[in-house]
Amino acid sequence: MADTSAIGENPTLDQFYSHVTSKEPHIRLECFPLLEAYLSDVHNCTDCEDLNGFIKGLLKWIEGSNYRISHNGLRILELLIERLDSYEFEHYLDNVISVTVDRLGDGKDQVREAASQLLLKLMKKFTPQRIWDHLQPLAFENKQFRIKEELQRLIVRTLNEFGGSAIQLNKLVPLICKLVSDSNGTVRQQAIDTLVEIYRHVGEKVRGDIAKRDIPEAKLKQLYDKFDDVVASGRMIAKITDTTDGTASSSSVVSARPKPPTSSVKSRFNQDNAATARSRAGISSASTTPVSAGNELSFN
Repeated sequence: MADTSAIGENPTLDQFYSHVTSKEPHIRLECFPLLEAYLSDVHNCTDCEDLNGFIKGLLKWIEGSNYRISHNGLRILELLIERLDSYEFEHYLDNVISVTVDRLGDGKDQVREAASQLLLKLMKKFTPQRIWDHLQPLAFENKQFRIKEELQRLIVRTLNEFGGSAIQLNKLVPLICKLVSDSNGTVRQQAIDTLVEIYRHVGEKVRGDIAKRDIPEAKLKQLYDKFDDVVASGRMIAKITDTTDGTASSSSVVSARPKPPTSSVKSRFNQDNAATARSRAGISSASTTPVSAGNELSFN
């Protein structure tokens, strides 16, 4: 049985190995403050003879039923991400993300917050898009309502932390639109809040894009009302109408509001858009408002 008293005044990461891999809850709990302090000191070495086993031990902490140990494991992994370079951590990325997403469904607020914080740390270490490429398949079809809710909140945090061009929203918006009609009320409300936040960052063309989705008319009207409130209150972040694929168009944000399409109109929406695009293509260069192909948002 591991004994934390065996960790000396000048420990190495290897000296924590038996404590991290121990199955005894009290050993894990006693080890945590010592290991946290060790990794928080940038002068301490992170060399480990069996880093793979060390990280697997921490994943066992996170997966466990004791919420304090789960929280501690997330915290230690976050510190390791800060200390290790991306090449060293690359090999563990899939497993770490998968286990962390599961903790987003935890019943304890502090565990969900620690999981979100770890995912944001991974975005800084790699790129936001790289991490969302991993997250997307795990997120929106998940049976756990808290996971769907928390990952939408993570989209908002990603936008606020890294900006609207950091991730390809064209891949995410159609999935969020589906959650507007989710069976869980909390997930539905978070989907609306997330689309409003995307509108703040991206701009006016989001209105037309969500009109293409299978959103109930009443919900679409609610979204348009919230978009108008954002514009009226001066809370818009986008100064130009950025597209949701990470590129920006030259159109200014305007407050023109399309009417929510009825079910009979929705079926013709794509045909009308195509006709409009062909019509715009014929505008002469002397027009005062040139239209570029980049102004069209795409959720293919």
